[in-house]
Amino acid sequence: MPRERSTDADVDEVDVMLLDALHANPRASFERLGPALGISAVTAARRWQRLADSGRAWVSSVPGPNLALVGAVYQVRAQPGRVTEIAAALAAIPQVVSVYATDGAFDLHTLVFAGDMSALSTLLLDTLPQVPGIAAGQAQVGLSWYSGVRWQLGAMDTAQRRSVEAAAEANRTRPLRNRALDPADHALFLALQRDGRARYRELAGRIGVSEALVRRRLDSLVRRGMLSFRTDFARGEGGWPTEYVLWLSIPHHALDEIGAEIGRWPQTRISLSTVGSANLMVMAQVHRITDIGEVLDRIHHLAAEVGVVDQRLVLRAVKSWGRLLDSAGHAIDVAPVDPWAPVDR
Repeated sequence: MPRERSTDADVDEVDVMLLDALHANPRASFERLGPALGISAVTAARRWQRLADSGRAWVSSVPGPNLALVGAVYQVRAQPGRVTEIAAALAAIPQVVSVYATDGAFDLHTLVFAGDMSALSTLLLDTLPQVPGIAAGQAQVGLSWYSGVRWQLGAMDTAQRRSVEAAAEANRTRPLRNRALDPADHALFLALQRDGRARYRELAGRIGVSEALVRRRLDSLVRRGMLSFRTDFARGEGGWPTEYVLWLSIPHHALDEIGAEIGRWPQTRISLSTVGSANLMVMAQVHRITDIGEVLDRIHHLAAEVGVVDQRLVLRAVKSWGRLLDSAGHAIDVAPVDPWAPVDR
């Protein structure tokens, strides 16, 4: 069995292995995780609690593949000296799920989600441009999401991964995107934003229903493809300190195939097709800044007609799927993701 650390100052190999397991199954019990990783359930629980308490790792609810949802990338040029002010203002908007400060032509790169095109249009045309300090904004509406939320860190072997993976939540080959949360399910989704591993009893207390009803609702939402979960971590400490954005131009006939292929790469966090001449947005992470070249070479070998329109480094992640982050990437607060919140005009 791996030796337990005596200090909680750093993230070690066992922590990364635990994070890898929780990426595969974010709500797996410690009784299931511990034996699969060669540690006790108590040790797994203690390590997770330390990671969560220090803001190094967290689990959140995410919309399932069958929920009605639309999204866009919104990029911002800021007035001089106002980048951090604008980033904080955007991060406070519940439909702005992630905010990144980048180098290059735009100062901020954000992801925006809404329940329908009417709400998304209002956000892109009215709400976001009114944030003080924005000099210019550019929106590109998303079409198809090729990447998942169960990323692999490469710390587990195949047998370990199989032992912790959850059963398939829903058939993801053809997302329906035609279902909606009722008010009770919406409340459960928001409660799970703060702690995606919260116990049924805790959730019942937060939303004011019985523990048995919470269990039935949660299990039903997952089974019907309306609810899922994702594990995140302070990526620099987990061995992935460099994140970047790529905009690719891909012929329409090859877009789905290439988008899906890139979405399967372990470095890829997001592979999203969009409207526009640069029609595939990729966000990925690497161990070293020089590794970006290897990813670009791999993209070039996919097809000769793929063009790299833009590439930008993420200088700082300000908000990552509802978590507000400090400069080291640690979670310091929650601004819950709520694509269905009323839209301010």
